[in-house]
Amino acid sequence: MSGTRRRGPAREAASAALAALLVLTLTACTAAGPHSGPPATAAPHPTSPSGGLGADAEVTPEAWASSRQRAVTELLRARFAAAERSDESGWLAPLQAASSAALRPTQVAVLDRMTRMAVESIRLVGVRETTAPVPAARGTTVEWDVRASLTYRLRGFDARPRSFDLDLTFKADPSRPASLAITASAPSGRPQPWDLAGLVVRRSDTALVLGVGDDDRIEEVVRRARTAASRVASVWGEVRPAVWIAPATDADAARLLGRAAGDLDGVAAATDGPLTPGERAGADRIVLVPGAWASLRPDGRDVVMTHELTHVTVRASTTRAVPVWLSEGFAELVAYEPIDLPEATIVAPALERVRASGLPQALPADADFDPGTHALAAAYGLSLLALRTLADAHGTQAVVRLYRATAGGLDVPTSRLDDREAAVDAALRSTTGTTRAALVTDWQARIRHLLR
Repeated sequence: MSGTRRRGPAREAASAALAALLVLTLTACTAAGPHSGPPATAAPHPTSPSGGLGADAEVTPEAWASSRQRAVTELLRARFAAAERSDESGWLAPLQAASSAALRPTQVAVLDRMTRMAVESIRLVGVRETTAPVPAARGTTVEWDVRASLTYRLRGFDARPRSFDLDLTFKADPSRPASLAITASAPSGRPQPWDLAGLVVRRSDTALVLGVGDDDRIEEVVRRARTAASRVASVWGEVRPAVWIAPATDADAARLLGRAAGDLDGVAAATDGPLTPGERAGADRIVLVPGAWASLRPDGRDVVMTHELTHVTVRASTTRAVPVWLSEGFAELVAYEPIDLPEATIVAPALERVRASGLPQALPADADFDPGTHALAAAYGLSLLALRTLADAHGTQAVVRLYRATAGGLDVPTSRLDDREAAVDAALRSTTGTTRAALVTDWQARIRHLLR
């Protein structure tokens, strides 16, 4: 997708296609009496020598709905093809001028953001009517609502498509077959970054930063993204180019992640993206939550960004899920490796939990990472201690091999095990020569030492 806009013949081509498609759609509005006439595929009506349906033809509701679907589908395909070309004229062509005083400038801004983000490979997956039009007499405008499902990629960053939905309102005049127009458009559920007003785009080889707000804050994210990339590559051996989103408000962060605002209490960043079992992730987004982010010290911001980039990189190079204690503990291990802080300070919430509840007898369970338990920080700290116990005994690269083996990133038998904990046990033996029982014993000894 180029960075400049071109005005092309999309409007004329779309109008011609829609005129042909809408003959059936809009003559249906003039049908009188019961729907007893011929179906859409019947012989030509006597009053229509050209072979099309005449103005007085009767059309079944099913045929009318089918023709509407075809017309809307064709319009949307033409519109998003125009978006990929940065063709403003083609992008705006379906908007009805009489009712788009607010919609038109908004959609101009959306196209500009999509262009700067380098949105490409936009595909229409499906179109579903959410409210159908009420048939009306010829010369009367009808409206109906549609939900369109689409996918896209960001050039240079997405290896796989990412999906989004739009809620649209269409309007048509039965007496004017080419009058199909969009009168409203809004994200259905989760918005995309191009829906954020004031979006700033910063691009490098390893990061696409999409931010809203203070320029200094956005430049800080760019700088810290570069630091995070260096730290992840030094441990994992490679780093995945990542998309970072820095919205202006916590509410926007929650909407981008598809979560309720309360779900992000205390969360400074989150990784989000589609995962298909047996496949590598390829369209992740790291969303920074501005409230918690602003409360962090500079080192804390580096830790958070390195942690999330570790997830993105690992997900892009492995094919199976691992226990949460391993995924979160490893991300913490990478994030804190260059941080010069006493270990007891880093895992203070975990030590407080142990003092209150006693020494844990097993590694953290997935349920321990549920924010509703109010023990999330303790679970993270205990997981970090488990990974540091392994790294101190066998080396950080042995921990990397353990993770890759468990997550299907190595061609070893553990990648074919269905049970995640069993996969860890097999990987422990094959990559470090130890066992879970030995790991838990050494981990407990480390916790006891910190408690002193």
